[in-house]
Amino acid sequence: MDRKQSLKESRHLRNTDFNEKLISRSLKIAAFIMLVISIYTIAFGENNIFEYYKKVQFRNELMTQVESIKKENQDLERKIQYLQNDPFYIEKLARENLGLMKDNEEIYVIVGMEKKQKEEAQQHQQEERWIDKIKEKYQQFKLQ
Repeated sequence: MDRKQSLKESRHLRNTDFNEKLISRSLKIAAFIMLVISIYTIAFGENNIFEYYKKVQFRNELMTQVESIKKENQDLERKIQYLQNDPFYIEKLARENLGLMKDNEEIYVIVGMEKKQKEEAQQHQQEERWIDKIKEKYQQFKLQ
């Protein structure tokens, strides 16, 4: 009987060891498969890491654009306030952009400008302003 019992115990121990090894192996294989799937998803999935970095970069570009547009909007609002409330600002713009002047007023052109300022002035003169077109149309209309 002792022998039968010892055989049963040894079989039981072998079965228990085998089951533990099987469970341990199964868990290791399952963990490995999960690791492979996770790495694949991170590297090559629809929302992979590379797409994430592209989206972050695009978001940062949009944020800088929003900031610059906000700044430009504030400048335009300030300009609107000046145009609505400040007659001196309106006069200044009329003198600069439209070339208007008061009666008995003389305009002096400074000749010794720096090279860079000269180039900018030439570029500005080359660009035909909208007011010049209106003046030409007015002159043509006036002559007819």
